[in-house]
Amino acid sequence: MNIFKFEFKRNIKSLIYWSIGTSAIIVFFMALFPSMKDMGMQELVGAKLDSLPPAILETFNFSSTTDFSNINDFLGYCLQYIAMACGIYGAMLGVNSIIEEESEGTIEFLYSKPVSRSKILWSKISSRVVYFCIFIIVIGASTIGISIAVKPNELNTMDLMMNIKSVFIGMAFLGYIFMAIGIAISTILKKGKMATSLGVSLFFMTYIIGIISKLKEEFSFIKYVSPYEWVIPSNIIKDGFELKFVLIGFLLIIISLIAASVIYKKKDMNIN
Repeated sequence: MNIFKFEFKRNIKSLIYWSIGTSAIIVFFMALFPSMKDMGMQELVGAKLDSLPPAILETFNFSSTTDFSNINDFLGYCLQYIAMACGIYGAMLGVNSIIEEESEGTIEFLYSKPVSRSKILWSKISSRVVYFCIFIIVIGASTIGISIAVKPNELNTMDLMMNIKSVFIGMAFLGYIFMAIGIAISTILKKGKMATSLGVSLFFMTYIIGIISKLKEEFSFIKYVSPYEWVIPSNIIKDGFELKFVLIGFLLIIISLIAASVIYKKKDMNIN
């Protein structure tokens, strides 16, 4: 039995909806960029930003030098919300990965086949890795397309594409971190009704922690438990990735998948 194919087909509609919906949001945001080059709009946005305290600006990843007439700054601002969507989608894919069999009653079907628990688990993981990869490719291509369409003529297209590539590598990394954590959580859930809301809560809990880390200097250390803070698009465009966060992220993924494998092999399934 090809479990990977079975898993891939069952959730394809969700992938299509997420890809189309997120791409549409990106196109809508970036289509606004040409209006940002208008002097009146620049003055209005600049005045609004100048009226905000520095702590608030930093909380929403602005700075005194943010210039929305610069496409890289505008991209960094817009894509921070897409990064949030990537984290949420990754978490949802993860937390629903194992428990959905019990909640949908398909666990009996899988267990009637001559396959090991390990194969079932890794087929599920593989299907979700491919799902998310396709999602990133689709929305990344949409971003590149609309950005090239609205970019200033003097801006080098290859430089713009490289910035977008770096940002989407960060988004993919963020999604896979939350996916791995979600998969580990899915192995210990007893009921699937709250799985999706749990995945969303998982992301926003760490997101809020990240906001708190920027309010005061003494709180800055807690950003180590907020993966979103590691891949903020505007920071990646300006400074690239921080090695320490990349290492922590990979460590989280490895630990989560090992934990999921160990727990799933010993889990008592709710088979009626």
